[in-house]
Amino acid sequence: MKAAVYTGTRNLYPDMVPAVKSLLINSDVERVYLLIEDEEFPYYLPECVETIDVSKQQYFRPDGPNMKSRFTYMAMMRATLCHLFPDLDRILSLDVDTIVEGNISDVWYLPIDDCYFAASMEPLRTTKTFMYTNIGVCLYNLEKLRDGKADRVIQELNRNPYRWLEQDVMNNLCQGEIYDMPSEYNANNWVQPCAIPRIIHYAAIRQWNHLPPVQKYRNIPWSEIRGGL
Repeated sequence: MKAAVYTGTRNLYPDMVPAVKSLLINSDVERVYLLIEDEEFPYYLPECVETIDVSKQQYFRPDGPNMKSRFTYMAMMRATLCHLFPDLDRILSLDVDTIVEGNISDVWYLPIDDCYFAASMEPLRTTKTFMYTNIGVCLYNLEKLRDGKADRVIQELNRNPYRWLEQDVMNNLCQGEIYDMPSEYNANNWVQPCAIPRIIHYAAIRQWNHLPPVQKYRNIPWSEIRGGL
């Protein structure tokens, strides 16, 4: 099954809606999951979009070294996806500040059978011996992560502080088994420039949620998406 997941705290709920609409319009994704921190989502969602309340998660201690980061525990929850979705082999994870502008139905077929995940390389943080990737858009090989690697990532996040949380730890622990995703799937200021982006990632851009592409999808009624779903 082609599945995707977004994570977001309450302040991001309104911006999940245009992100999901853009994904449904520009892919053949079958199921979309929203990891949220409430039992109910305050906006309409079609049946193919399911919310999961993870506010009572037990993977990361309340007093853990990364729980007071400027990011939230929701970002770290991506390290737990292989446990949250035990029946899935792969899942596409996207940051809320992304808009899908081109067809990405082929992204689920990237050759990652021998890799833990696929994500786009960040040249400025990459060296001859270490590839650093941006996992704001990431295709996870959930089956492979269940070999104990995900548990090691969770343990490390509970042990030491990291600036970029699970992104740092995933890159550190999975070296040599990461697939460099073409940057057209994660076009942002940190990865290699691409001519025609399929996914725009507004990483570190202020008021990104007011930009025209976001507003365009926000204003598309659900009735016009996939025949009204």
